[in-house]
Amino acid sequence: MVWNRRFGLWVFVLLMLASIQTVGCAKATNIPTDVDFRYESNPNHPRVGPNTFTVTLTNKAGERMAGAHVSLEGDMSHAGMSPVFGDAREIEPGRYQGALDLNMRGDWTVLFHIRLANGVAFDRQVDIRNIQAN
Repeated sequence: MVWNRRFGLWVFVLLMLASIQTVGCAKATNIPTDVDFRYESNPNHPRVGPNTFTVTLTNKAGERMAGAHVSLEGDMSHAGMSPVFGDAREIEPGRYQGALDLNMRGDWTVLFHIRLANGVAFDRQVDIRNIQAN
C-alpha cells in the first residue's frame, strides 16, 4: 500500500514537470521592434456597423513601409460570437485601409494581421470598449 502511494506521488511529480516543460515551449510572438504601428478609425470611436481602419507602418527612420499585407479581424470579448474579417489595401505607400462591420454593441478586440514586404509577420491588437449603436 505504501508502494502504491509512492508510485502515485512519483507519477504526479513527473506529470507536473512535463506540464511545466510544455508551457515553456509555447510559440513566442515575433513582434519587430523596428516597426512603428499607428491606426486611426472612422468614426473616431468605432460604433455598431461599418468602421474604417487606417494603418500606418513606418520604420525607425520614420520612412513608411510599403508593400505590406494587412488584414483585420474583429472579435467580441465574450465567447460564442463569430469573428468578423476584412482586408486592408494600400492607399498610399505605407498606409493601409480596410473596413470591419462591428455588428453588436459591447467590447471588441481588433487584430491587425501584418505581413511586411520582407516576409516578417506579426499582429497588433487594439481593444475597443463599449461600442454603441449609432
